[in-house]
Amino acid sequence: MLTPPVVPAAAAASSGATPADTGAEQHIPLHTLRGEQRVWADRLISAFHGRQIDGVEWSLKFSMAGLVGNRFLLGIARQNWDGIVFAALPRLLAIPQGLWLRILQDMDHARAIFFAYEPEEGMGAGTYRVYVEFMPTPDALRQHGVLPLGCGYKWHPATGREAAITTYRMRHLDNRAAFDRHLQPYLASLANPVARHVAADIIGAASAAADPAGFMFLEVDEADTRRESFTVTFRGADLPLRSHIPDLLRVASSFALPPAGVLEFFVPDEPRSIYSLAAGSARDGNEFMTVYYD
Repeated sequence: MLTPPVVPAAAAASSGATPADTGAEQHIPLHTLRGEQRVWADRLISAFHGRQIDGVEWSLKFSMAGLVGNRFLLGIARQNWDGIVFAALPRLLAIPQGLWLRILQDMDHARAIFFAYEPEEGMGAGTYRVYVEFMPTPDALRQHGVLPLGCGYKWHPATGREAAITTYRMRHLDNRAAFDRHLQPYLASLANPVARHVAADIIGAASAAADPAGFMFLEVDEADTRRESFTVTFRGADLPLRSHIPDLLRVASSFALPPAGVLEFFVPDEPRSIYSLAAGSARDGNEFMTVYYD
């Protein structure tokens, strides 16, 4: 998942460059964000202005709690950390001190670090998240069957309040039969029949395009919450997002969300591919489905 470096709209304007010159709107389409949400989104991107960004990912989350789009994540591989002044990040991103100390400990063993912004339903300031990825070797994963993949730290920058600490496990599934067997109970647990059907269809399309033994199957743990979910990352598969927009509109309707709200998050004529899918119970107890695209 490699894309060109990103530049926030505010930085592009101050430099005199246009979105076409910088790729700002193409790579981070923040056109639906207003007010405080736009401020915090731009602040995150500005923190890495001029730095090497190795990957950019967006996501769209459906649940009875609402539709949340313009969630984006910036990934930086360890070999490109030298240009980042990490000591400045707690102040720039209002990271709680306790979380920052844990992030620093995880970074000793990490292969990549990701910085994410997620708006809240309505006009709340939203949340930031740092995700530290360890990525076990294929041999170690094969030997142990399941190993830690990484840890996510989430907080509210407007208040400095911690929101969640999430651990991710990666499971080794050595062929399609093993993948299907492990996936089925997770799909069956989804109470929303449309979300269950669409999730199965998208994962099925990915499995037809690439060997699911190469996918990343992630399981999620959060202490003291009701979150219980899974994520499948479709390594090796190319799933054009536009081919599945009708499916996403059906998912929106099944969660009593206006389908038109889905369409406004997409920039016309931009080629996007679905990269991952997650589903299950969120920490608030609401069932959800999220698609990630790059």
